[in-house]
Amino acid sequence: MSSNEYQENEELENENPTEYTPKRNSTGKKPSSGKKGFYIALAVCLVAVGVAGWTTYDSVHQYKKASVNTIQTITTGSEAQKPTQSAASVAPAPAESAKESKAASKPASSAAAAKKTVPAAAVVSKLRLPVKDAAVQQAFSETPLYSKTMRDWRAHTGVDLSAKKGAEVTAAADGTVQSVTTIDSMGCTVQISHSGSLETWYCGLGNVAVKKGDVVKAGQKLGTVDTVPSEAAENAHLHFAVQKNGAFVDPAALLK
Repeated sequence: MSSNEYQENEELENENPTEYTPKRNSTGKKPSSGKKGFYIALAVCLVAVGVAGWTTYDSVHQYKKASVNTIQTITTGSEAQKPTQSAASVAPAPAESAKESKAASKPASSAAAAKKTVPAAAVVSKLRLPVKDAAVQQAFSETPLYSKTMRDWRAHTGVDLSAKKGAEVTAAADGTVQSVTTIDSMGCTVQISHSGSLETWYCGLGNVAVKKGDVVKAGQKLGTVDTVPSEAAENAHLHFAVQKNGAFVDPAALLK
């Protein structure tokens, strides 16, 4: 091949490049579109990293600042409350202390005054006859006696005071009504407690005028003579019994 043919072929190749031959621009250089896109993407990434870093730094800084302010607020509040707590725990003012001392002394003085003015209850050693001018119909007996009504032998733990039915029955001494009950064998019974561990029983009553808990005086009406069921065959009477420390004793020893 001659030099002229070689030049002509070279020119044809320059005019009709193959798919593997890159095109050249007017300056004779290859286009740089790929590198330009790479640099743009890199710049965008760097900006994003910078923004993220700044946001993170700002958040951490604000968190630290808020934490410091919170700690200072809590510390300041606790220190501010300390004097108040201490003041609440100290002793009351002298005026208040004086008032409380005066108030505390009142119950003691009142109790002392009450103790002086209220005398102790006298021990009951004598009893009034519960039915006026009544005679003893049946005496007290620990030895069994024959009962006309029950038709058997039994102890008689009180005295039968002869009286007409409806006669007034009164308290034998000052005391408190412990109970008002109806007993099958003794009928309606009033039980009164007195000082000195003494109790009096009034059996076979009618028209009872007192109730449990009443404080009564000697001679105060309790009711009237009625019927004692276990002694109904006897003449009308009041069955009067006395207990000392829980045991029945002879009322005659205490009656005036």
